[in-house]
Amino acid sequence: INEKLREAVQLADQAVARDPDFFLAYCQLAFAHNYLYFFGFDHTPARLALADGALKALFRLRPEAGETHLARADFFYRCYLDYEKARAELAIAQRALPNNSEIFELTGYIDRRQGLWNESARSLQRALALDPRNFFILQQIALSYQQFRQFRAMAAALDRALALAPR
Repeated sequence: INEKLREAVQLADQAVARDPDFFLAYCQLAFAHNYLYFFGFDHTPARLALADGALKALFRLRPEAGETHLARADFFYRCYLDYEKARAELAIAQRALPNNSEIFELTGYIDRRQGLWNESARSLQRALALDPRNFFILQQIALSYQQFRQFRAMAAALDRALALAPR
């Protein structure tokens, strides 16, 4: 995953170098920097500054866009573990993007980190309903069921994940 994220950063950097107004490339760039920081692949002030720079570009280009607020929510969650600020940004993003699975997915992760297991399961199930072929969400749902000690539901989620990606 580390190499894929670094490749994503490289490709997005090339895209925005060619087109400094390429909004969606900045979105992907922001998420990739956030993931590199969050997962510890590059948990440095330099990576944090790169994530912040991509976020600033989003606000320069489209400050009111739902995608901008989703990226900011992800930034607060992954880079600062500031769940309340992330939730506030998610609320703004959801008004603009009511059927975006990533909003419900991130809400589910925040709920889970705050021990709100039932809410987390509902949010992740909603994310899955909006993106039914998302392997990663299925894995996360299985982990949540494991915490609930609902092993049949966990197995069902894993079976569904295996059906999507047999290897």
